[in-house]
Amino acid sequence: MSPRRAPNDLLRGLLREAGWTQERLARAVNTLGGETGLALRYDRTAVAHWLAGTEPRAPVPSLVAEALSRRTGRLVRPETAGFEAATPEPGTQDPVGRFLALSRSTADPHCREPLQRPYRALDAAVPALPARQPARQPGGGPVPHRETVLALHDTARRFAASFNAHGGRPDRSTLSAHLAGEVFPLLRSPGLGPVRRELMTAASRLAFLLARMYQDGLRQGLAQQYFTCAHLLAAEAGDRQTWSVVLRAMSTQAERLGQLPSALRLAEAAAGAAPARPPAQQAYVQAQLAVVLGRVGDRRGALAAISGAEHATERASGAAGPFAAYPEAALHFQVSRALDALGDMSGALAALHRSTAARADTDVRGRALTHARSAELLLRTGRLDEACAAWLRLTHSPVGLRSGEVEDALRRMCRMLHPHRRRRGVAGLLARARARAERVPGGGC
Repeated sequence: MSPRRAPNDLLRGLLREAGWTQERLARAVNTLGGETGLALRYDRTAVAHWLAGTEPRAPVPSLVAEALSRRTGRLVRPETAGFEAATPEPGTQDPVGRFLALSRSTADPHCREPLQRPYRALDAAVPALPARQPARQPGGGPVPHRETVLALHDTARRFAASFNAHGGRPDRSTLSAHLAGEVFPLLRSPGLGPVRRELMTAASRLAFLLARMYQDGLRQGLAQQYFTCAHLLAAEAGDRQTWSVVLRAMSTQAERLGQLPSALRLAEAAAGAAPARPPAQQAYVQAQLAVVLGRVGDRRGALAAISGAEHATERASGAAGPFAAYPEAALHFQVSRALDALGDMSGALAALHRSTAARADTDVRGRALTHARSAELLLRTGRLDEACAAWLRLTHSPVGLRSGEVEDALRRMCRMLHPHRRRRGVAGLLARARARAERVPGGGC
């Protein structure tokens, strides 16, 4: 912490406006720390020091500001909470410039600031629907950079496959460097002509994949920034299909962080973005809409969205690829989450069973998360032995799987099993988790 200054009356006034105690603010900051991958342990005494004029180290002022923004429903910046102003972020650049600045910062192994930026609830507004672009007319001779476009789509497929097999941590710096060093110069190349829109779409999809990698690594603020770049690039390209896919993922992020109004707005915008979208995309967006509607208590709407997702899946072609297909296992996983939100526990467990059965062998991350989800639901229904069996399968996940979401699931397992630690089989399961943590930092209790 920095030396004491004058008492922080701005922060005290915001606490009064929020109706929060010092302890409540400390808990909110700790929660936001978890969204940036930080294990914070602040209590009311820390807040008392801040109120007395002590400046906490970064990124705590930004976390305080975000906590108060969420509580008050208006934008609170570190300086309006009585702290030093945060370093300004590139927000006025064109989409390509913003994309470059972000990818350069995350490609730099010595730059920690992007990792510490919290998710901002007030930034989760629905962007304007991109204008439709006229279709490119056939003919006219060879198109420059056509091979480059195909290569970028192939790159997206390779990184998506690696994400499923190994989690989001191993490749994110590599992808950041690729975006900054290879993709950005292409977007600024002269004489692109009609292929520029296709290059922008390819760049948008790579930004989307990087957002998913950081989200999987529990770096929610950085994931949000890459999702923003992805939807801006898709809008620049006039690609409503990719734009809709990005908004659906942004809805998932908001919903899992408890930001339900934003999650609903984003899910509805994604569902309505392109009436003629392919069936696989319809299933993808309807499945998320079902989850959010279930969580806000709209039973009829959630069931209708589940039905829409399932019917769209039946009509989907056999196309492959991260942006052309919606795996059946992923659909069942989302259906399970929606049914759980509606209180249908038996239906939720049945959907998870179907999800596990449909998982491809290469989807190591998805299978691990499905085991974790099954175990948690089983324990909630009092079926401890079955829950332990599912968690045991989770602990058998390869140590090469470097997924923050899987590691977080293992930590939840330890907390949930702690009251049962003396039961037969539970102690051994907890020991396996501790042994895994020794091999995979953060990968156990």
